[in-house]
Amino acid sequence: MQPLAGKRVLITRAADQAGEFSRLLAERGAVVMECPTISLVPPDCWDELDAAINRLDDFDWLVLTSVNGVRFFFDRLGELDRHSSSLGHCKVCVVGPRTAELVQTHGIVPALLPDQFTGEGVLAALSASGVAGKRVLFPRADGAREVIVTGLTGLGAVVTAPVVYCNRMPQQLDQAARKALEQRELDVITFSAPSTVRNLATLLGGATRLGELLEGVVVASIGPVTSRACRELGLPVTVEPQRATLADLADSLETYFL
Repeated sequence: MQPLAGKRVLITRAADQAGEFSRLLAERGAVVMECPTISLVPPDCWDELDAAINRLDDFDWLVLTSVNGVRFFFDRLGELDRHSSSLGHCKVCVVGPRTAELVQTHGIVPALLPDQFTGEGVLAALSASGVAGKRVLFPRADGAREVIVTGLTGLGAVVTAPVVYCNRMPQQLDQAARKALEQRELDVITFSAPSTVRNLATLLGGATRLGELLEGVVVASIGPVTSRACRELGLPVTVEPQRATLADLADSLETYFL
């Protein structure tokens, strides 16, 4: 029997991002419920990113830290009638195998894939490659941590970090998900970004209420940054994979329930 068979799992990813993870868990026998706590939208203004795209030849490195960043960046590139060939001599650093795969669909072989799938991992990898005096383009989400920008700047790099997409909180929580939470019908809840746990707390009325509703529920976090956000809200993290990928998170859940 599959370890996750019959386990009721709530996924808090954005609606257009949850499908892959839902399938991974359903294939393992889990009963999956999607509860979007974020939506991903373009920035209100493209000016900063457009200006960077129009001078791509000036950059030595392009840093892409998520599938979402890749999608929004290359979509905008296409809207400006530019192509991946516009990157010229610019090397690409990506975070995680899924991000690397998506970049490769644009005909680009990443030059650098950090071992650690965090901002700190990016900083360590680029530091080892030597970035003093290099010009780095880092398209990022609004509200992203400053560790990459601050760290690379401290190493002597010239960093341009335009917003390429925004995280928005839905106006209300999915009613079926709210009911499942309130009636204590869940075995597991998964968080894939700090904003997913923070937004859920807000939508439920605060951290205290979130903790009450998740008492006895296995909290599964994709990685250390998200786990930190959980703990800041008083949630104990039970499952966290060694690598911050959805596949590893699914595997770690299976291992937990063995």
